Amino acid sequence: MDEPVEDGFPRLSDELVEEVFFRLPPAEPTYLVRASAVRKRWRRILADTGFRRRYREFHGAPPVLGLFQEDTSFVPTSPLLPAQPNWRPRWTTLAAVDCRHGRVLVTPSSRYFGDFGEGDPFELTVFDPLTGHQRRFPSPDNDVLWFSAAVLCAAQGCDHHGCQGGHFRVAFVTTDQQKSVTSGWLYSSQTHTWSKLTSAHHPNVTKYTFNRYVPSVLVGDAIYFNIDGVIKCDLGTLCLSMFERPTDVKGGRLMIAEDGGLGFAALVDVTDLTLWSMETGLDGAMGWAKLRVIDLDTLLPDGALSIPTADCVISCIAEGSQIIFISTSACYMVDLKSGQVRNVSSPARKFFPYMRFYMPAMEAASTAKGQ
Repeated sequence: MDEPVEDGFPRLSDELVEEVFFRLPPAEPTYLVRASAVRKRWRRILADTGFRRRYREFHGAPPVLGLFQEDTSFVPTSPLLPAQPNWRPRWTTLAAVDCRHGRVLVTPSSRYFGDFGEGDPFELTVFDPLTGHQRRFPSPDNDVLWFSAAVLCAAQGCDHHGCQGGHFRVAFVTTDQQKSVTSGWLYSSQTHTWSKLTSAHHPNVTKYTFNRYVPSVLVGDAIYFNIDGVIKCDLGTLCLSMFERPTDVKGGRLMIAEDGGLGFAALVDVTDLTLWSMETGLDGAMGWAKLRVIDLDTLLPDGALSIPTADCVISCIAEGSQIIFISTSACYMVDLKSGQVRNVSSPARKFFPYMRFYMPAMEAASTAKGQ
C-alpha cells in the first residue's frame, strides 16, 4: 500500500528530499535519527552511501562532537554520541596528545608528569572513540623527556570529511634546549616504522621552551607546531623548518585561515582576538598579514570577561573551521562566521576538539534496507 499523501512529502522527488536533509546540521545528529524514523522512503535515502558522501561534501569540515581534555576525559558538545562504556577506565593513566580525523593520540601520563627513568620505553596509542579500535606502537626515542605529536589519516584518496579507520601517520617532534635543535620522526601504520626527519635549528629555544603536547594544525601536506616559533613538518620531503610567529603573546594558536592557508590567532589583550594569515608579498616573500581584530566584549555573554587577564585563554581551535573555544569563567564555543556563542564546559587551558561526521540514522538504515 502506498504511503499517505496528506502532508505532501511523498510527492517530493528524492532529489528535493535530499536537499532538505542536506540542511540538517551535522552537529545535531538527533535530527537525522528523527527523520529516518518518519517513513521507510526517507530511511532509504539516508542509508544511501552516495547521500552520505554528498552530505559531508555539502558541510565541509566535520562538526565538533566533543572535547578531549589532557587527562583523556571527554566533554560532549553534541546531544547524541554513542557511549563506549568500557573504554574510559582503561585510559585513566594516559594523557591526550592530539586529536584529528576521528582519531585520538594518547601516551602514558607518566611522560606528562616526568615520572619515569631515563631510557624507559613507552608507547603511543591511536584509538577511535566511536568504535573502540586501537593501535599501539613504540615511541621513536625513549630518551625523549617532553615532546609534541600529531596524528593524521593516511588512507589513500580520503578527503578527510568522513575518515573511517584505515592507515594513519604520526608526526613526532622534540626540542633539545642545549643544542637549540628540534628533531622529529614520522610514523606509518602501514609499514609500522618511524622515519627520521631532517632537524631544524631552533635559535629562540630557551630552558623555558614548552614542548609538551603542543596543539598542531594540518595545512596541505605539512603539520605545524607552535613551539617558541612555528615548526613546519613537511610530510612530503620529511624536513623540519622554522619561522617566526606574528606575535610573541602567550597562548597564541595556529589555525587554518579562511583562505585555506596557515593562520594564527591570539588574545592580544583580554578583549581583542586578533587573526593573522600567512601570505605571499609582492616580492614573493612569505609573511604574516593581520586580517582582523575581534572585540570579544561584543561576542561573549555579559560578565564573561570579568576575570583576571591571565585566566582568559584560547583553549583550542576546530581545524578547518572558524570555530574557536575561549575559556574565561567558562569555556565558550565561538563561531566567528555566524557570531553564535555557546557555553560548552567549565574552563580549561587546553582542549583537543573531536571532529567527526556521526550519522547514526544512516548507519541504522543501512542494516534495515532489506527489511
